[in-house]
Amino acid sequence: MLKLDNKDKNILKMLYGDGRASVSEISRKTGIPRDSVHYRLQRLIKSGVINQFLLILDSVKLGYPVFTFVNFILYNFDDKTEKEFYSYLVQQPYVIYVAKTTGKWDCTISISAKTLEHFDSILRDIRKKYSAIIKEFETASIIEEIKYDYKLDLIQ
Repeated sequence: MLKLDNKDKNILKMLYGDGRASVSEISRKTGIPRDSVHYRLQRLIKSGVINQFLLILDSVKLGYPVFTFVNFILYNFDDKTEKEFYSYLVQQPYVIYVAKTTGKWDCTISISAKTLEHFDSILRDIRKKYSAIIKEFETASIIEEIKYDYKLDLIQ
């Protein structure tokens, strides 16, 4: 675990607010010297604290207003089949999130689709291809996102 001081935290908060902020802009707004900002950013990237810089698209504006989570209970599978299942999901263009989970559900994915019919077609294809290991599934469509936060509150 990397120890973060107030300067690191201020840099991260600036980037969270504007991931495109330049080193000079971060320096100017935080009062941290430019060379120090550059060094600290490189250290945060190299250590893995900053995992990646993301562009977040508005799927509705791109013509994909249906955003749905699907939870699966899997059964009767081995390591090879499980790996194939996850590889298949990762390769699907409309499956935008894939995670192994604990608890009742073994896997959670999210699908962006143009219509409910499009969503149904995507889910049917997954269920058909992997009917031998999908025991149960449940869907939950997103009506409104209340909070969309990537761990900023963890910076203390």
